[in-house]
Amino acid sequence: MDGKPDVVSEQPVPSPSASRLGWEEFSREIVEFFASIKLAMFLFIALAMTATIGTVIQQGERAETYVQEYGEEAYRWFLRLGFTDVYHTWWFTGLLGLLCVNSLTCFYKRFPGVWRSMRQDKVSVSRAFIQGLRNQTVLSVSESTEPVAERLVKLFGEKGYRVLAKSDPGEVTVYATKGIMGRVGAHVAHLSATVIVLGGLIGSYYGFQEFGVCLEGQTYHIPRGNFDLRVDKFWIDYHENGSVKSYNSTLTVIDQGTPTITKTITVNDPLVYKGIWFYQSSYGDAWDQIEVARLNIKEKANDKVVATVDLEWNKEKTIEGLPLKVKMTDFVADFAFNSTEKKVFSKTAEHSNPAIRLAVDERNTVQSTPWVFYHYPDLFEIKDSAYQFEFIGYQPKKFTGLQIARNPGINMVWVGCTMLVVGMTLSSLIYHRRLWAKVVPDEMGVRVYVGGTTHKSQIDFDKEFRKLTEKIQAKPLS
Repeated sequence: MDGKPDVVSEQPVPSPSASRLGWEEFSREIVEFFASIKLAMFLFIALAMTATIGTVIQQGERAETYVQEYGEEAYRWFLRLGFTDVYHTWWFTGLLGLLCVNSLTCFYKRFPGVWRSMRQDKVSVSRAFIQGLRNQTVLSVSESTEPVAERLVKLFGEKGYRVLAKSDPGEVTVYATKGIMGRVGAHVAHLSATVIVLGGLIGSYYGFQEFGVCLEGQTYHIPRGNFDLRVDKFWIDYHENGSVKSYNSTLTVIDQGTPTITKTITVNDPLVYKGIWFYQSSYGDAWDQIEVARLNIKEKANDKVVATVDLEWNKEKTIEGLPLKVKMTDFVADFAFNSTEKKVFSKTAEHSNPAIRLAVDERNTVQSTPWVFYHYPDLFEIKDSAYQFEFIGYQPKKFTGLQIARNPGINMVWVGCTMLVVGMTLSSLIYHRRLWAKVVPDEMGVRVYVGGTTHKSQIDFDKEFRKLTEKIQAKPLS
């Protein structure tokens, strides 16, 4: 309206290339973060601290164990933080997951360059490239180009190098390389950590580990494998001085009613069936059964011992010379009574207050099932009986402690361990070394430009490089 042209402000249009560049920078920063050595060190320290917690604080114990040792308030915090089962907490799994990501990112970032260098032989190089290497020298040899080049090929080959030669107008270039697998070793070791961690996580979440207390002659059902396990025999071998030499269990697997496999297991020699491992873990005195109990039988009238008998477990015995039949039917190692359920039970596995239960038949008129105590012989007496029973000794029945476990990730862990050993061996014992030599004619014969690099062990390579250059200058035998 005023005669001036309208000015239209132009909004800047975002450039697709600028947007793409921003995303590339962001992704590069992400890769740098997850591949950083700082993250790896943080994760290793955090895992070490976590493992220390899992070692100091017993894992998977009953609540009363933690309350007794650390107090009730500390136990509540342990539950909140997962300290009673550290290795199955979400944050421990997260640390392992981050370690896997760190290891894989390092592999992704660094290995392609190594792989390209393995696949590509850099033969055609300039003199300036050779003279820019850490180990380099220029030699004058009074011979023609071809004999010197042939001597270089032979000399490098004798030292274990793989040699390539290229002839260009006016010069010959010789390239030699060896120990390329030494560059791979560190990356194999990186990858092995991921394989081991993944195998451990698979075993942790899809496997199990339990402890079974088993008695000789008993058969137990293994629900996770849907078969039965029979303990045929358990025994302990001793040294001459009386110390325990070994403890052993003979086990038989019964699958669908048919004995399938029998094996005697010892420590570090388990039985394996359907992927379930049965380890000989421990042994001890059973808390609910004994082999033999010894009794004194007294007359109540004069407190005189009229008989001393040994009772076998759950076998009735007729007492010679007395109108008595006695059988031992029950045993508890630490006697306790549940007044609500009216039941006797052993409150601990320790033999702190042992007691046996007898089935007494006296003249077919007095029948009783009294509990007789080892530490309190006169605590109870049988009404209308002429006799008092005194529990004076017993032979405990040994149990075999079996660790029962399935670990579906164990093969992956072994593969990872093998990769770790192979990777560390390659990285420690094999060094990637490369040599270049360019033979150029001059007025006095030829000028040889020699240079080389090594991935590790620089001192040894310096010695090898010096000896090679000395041999290049040496006159060949006619």
